[in-house]
Amino acid sequence: MSLDINKSNETNFAQVDDVQIAWRSTGQGQPLLMLNRFRAATDDWDPQLISALARTYQVITFDSAGVAASEGNVPDTLEGAADIAIGLAQAIGLDRPHVLGWSMGGMIAQILAAKYGDQIGGLILAGTTPSFALEGTVPTAQEWLATATKEVNTPEDMQFLFYADSETSRSAGLSSLARIGQGDAAAGAASKTTMQTVAAQGAATRKFFFGEDGAFKQLGKINVPVLVANGDQDRAFAVENSVALVRALPNARLAIYPDAGHAFLFQHADQFAQDVTQFLSEI
Repeated sequence: MSLDINKSNETNFAQVDDVQIAWRSTGQGQPLLMLNRFRAATDDWDPQLISALARTYQVITFDSAGVAASEGNVPDTLEGAADIAIGLAQAIGLDRPHVLGWSMGGMIAQILAAKYGDQIGGLILAGTTPSFALEGTVPTAQEWLATATKEVNTPEDMQFLFYADSETSRSAGLSSLARIGQGDAAAGAASKTTMQTVAAQGAATRKFFFGEDGAFKQLGKINVPVLVANGDQDRAFAVENSVALVRALPNARLAIYPDAGHAFLFQHADQFAQDVTQFLSEI
C-alpha cells in the first residue's frame, strides 16, 4: 500500500527496530524512496528536485537513525543503514518502492538492492561509487574529504564539494543552496547534523570505501534495473567510478551530465527527474 500523504513540510514518524525515524512524503504515485548523502538531513534535498520527481511519484525522504530529527544511533556499517531504509519502507507500507540513492545514499542503495532486491522496483545510483577495491575506481581526493568533514561548511565550500568550476555550475550551486535555505544560501550550506553523526557515518563509509564490509563482492547479485548517473566533473567520485559500477552490475545503464559536479541532480534537477521517470517507466 502507498500512503496518501501529500505535504512535503509535514514530518511523520515511524518505528523501525524500536527507533523513531522521521520521514516525509511528497506527491502521489508509485513510491520512490530517497537515500541521502553523507551528513545530510531531509532538509538538504533541493526542493526543485523533490517537486520535479513528485509530479510522477510519491517521494519519500527521511532521516536515518542518528540523523537530525530521527532517534537512535548511526549504524556501524552501511548495511545497517540499508536495513533501516527497508525497515522504514515496510513500516509505512510501501509496495516495492523504487530506490534513489545519492552519494553515501547510493552506497547504501547498492547494499539494499543486493540484500533486498525482491522488495524493490528500480534503482537509481546518483553521484556515487562502488568500493575502491573494485577494479577501475579512483579513490576520493583528500582535499575533498577534508572539506566535506569540516565542522562548518560555507557556500564556497559547498560549491567546491558539489559543483564544477564554471560560472554556470557555480551559479547553479548558489541557486540550489538558496532554495534549500529558503532564500538564504548560507542557511542552505549550514550543516543540519552533529559532528557525532558525521564521525559515525564517516567510519561506516570508510569500511565501504576500502572493501572491509565486502559490499563490492555483492554487486553481481543486483538483478533489478539500475540507472547510474553522475556529473562529468564530480570531485568526490570520478566518472571512472560510475563506469566501473555499470560494468559490475548485471543490468545497468549510464547517464553523465555536462558541466556538473557531485550535485548534478540539483543543477540539472528537471532533466534528471525526466530521465529518472523515463528510465523507471521502461522497467
